[in-house]
Amino acid sequence: MTRRTMADWLAGSHARPEQVRTEWRERGVAVLPIGSTFDAVRLPEQLVHAAVGDRALGRAYTDFALEVHLDGPVIHDGHGRNYYALVPAGTVSAWRPAAGAECLGLGTHLGVPALDVHEYGPTHPVYWAAVGPQPAYCDPASVALLVRIGAARLAEAAEAVQ
Repeated sequence: MTRRTMADWLAGSHARPEQVRTEWRERGVAVLPIGSTFDAVRLPEQLVHAAVGDRALGRAYTDFALEVHLDGPVIHDGHGRNYYALVPAGTVSAWRPAAGAECLGLGTHLGVPALDVHEYGPTHPVYWAAVGPQPAYCDPASVALLVRIGAARLAEAAEAVQ
């Protein structure tokens, strides 16, 4: 998807797409409903860092690793300390929660940054960690694999401490 098409696709998930565009221009983020256009898998930071590498490597490394491994759009909420992988609508029905990773569907909302917000900042803690090429979604199987890897590494680290 082109940036324009991606913006239209995201804004179209809201009953008033023009309101979404206004919020992006004025605030840099808009709250969108989940479940009709896309679902979102909430991934705790700790789980993501365990899966892709040490947090000490920095946000840029983590964001790059997510882009490579998930090949789709991922939002980072640095305030809430979660990543959100956008997956096809309906994924929630088949998702198995594990290691704190939960799939959000109908009835929930997500703060979605404007497409030009790619870095964490004190005034915009919600940003695109990865926009990804076409298609517009992360593959749920890739997200599930990331969760399994992160959970296994966290379990190994916990055992090593004991």
